[in-house]
Amino acid sequence: MNSAVYTADDISNICFTTGVEDSHSVLLQKLARIYPELSFVHVLTRSGWHRVGGVINNKGKRVTKNLREWLEKESAGDINKLIRQYADSEYIATSLIGKTHYFVAQTGEDAHQFVQLEIEEIQEVQDHQLLDIESLPDDIEDIIDPIDAEKLEPVPVGAPFYLFRRIRSIAEFMQSHADKRIENGKDLSDLQRFMQDWDRSSAKEAGPFSHFWVLSLREYTDAWGEPVTQGKPVSTIVRELPLMELNSTHRGAKLAGLIHQFDHTVGYPMAWYFYMLSHREVPFQLAEAIHKDLMGAYDYLPVRDLKVLKDWSAKPYGI
Repeated sequence: MNSAVYTADDISNICFTTGVEDSHSVLLQKLARIYPELSFVHVLTRSGWHRVGGVINNKGKRVTKNLREWLEKESAGDINKLIRQYADSEYIATSLIGKTHYFVAQTGEDAHQFVQLEIEEIQEVQDHQLLDIESLPDDIEDIIDPIDAEKLEPVPVGAPFYLFRRIRSIAEFMQSHADKRIENGKDLSDLQRFMQDWDRSSAKEAGPFSHFWVLSLREYTDAWGEPVTQGKPVSTIVRELPLMELNSTHRGAKLAGLIHQFDHTVGYPMAWYFYMLSHREVPFQLAEAIHKDLMGAYDYLPVRDLKVLKDWSAKPYGI
């Protein structure tokens, strides 16, 4: 499916007209109606981030939805004017607590053949008193993000809501990525190797790549004014993983048991390898130890996985 037909307006409207729920079932049903050829599933939620909110009075009535714009307008460049006018207002600054939900739809059998949809869930809550008479601000930034201000109980200001963030054909993204590297005479990127290693390994037998990994996409403009998008794999497995600590006794059956237990906990074969490439908790020394084992008297990896490991050993990489 060509990304040109992905209409942000349609998805934004769905988000605006759909109440937040844990299962996202209504959201998924509406997505299926506008994209019947795509079967989206929810695979990951990332939380722990927030944005600057607005301002309410002490009765909970809305003053503004955009704190920064309001402060700039009301101060007109004079912070003292703002203080004089609102020092006794008991206004409250709010914060937007966010989650990012990742939905994927497979478009082919290979790792890169999927569409990734990111939808945010936003909850506005009370954050801090707009002005603290005991510690007056020096500038607008001191009001937006005061260092010493006492945080208020995060009482919700309104109901949580969905907000469309991004939809992207990962197949098209990877093709564009590859084309640019070819133009510049470069080898495969680490991300390309990561996905190709998935397709070559026994991990692929467990299911679609996108059910186990999504891409954290970062968009920016380079020094020449060109738009650039970078992608980094993020695991959809959020459970606590076993600690992978190596010592001199880890070889043969003991080393095999270590990686097989890790794979069992994560839920698919060769998980140790892909986590090694992307997580510091799994050291590169693990692959080196396994490769040394398998070049000797031991044999505990399928042939296809051994080929992946040999190629990595010849030219190591990580993401």
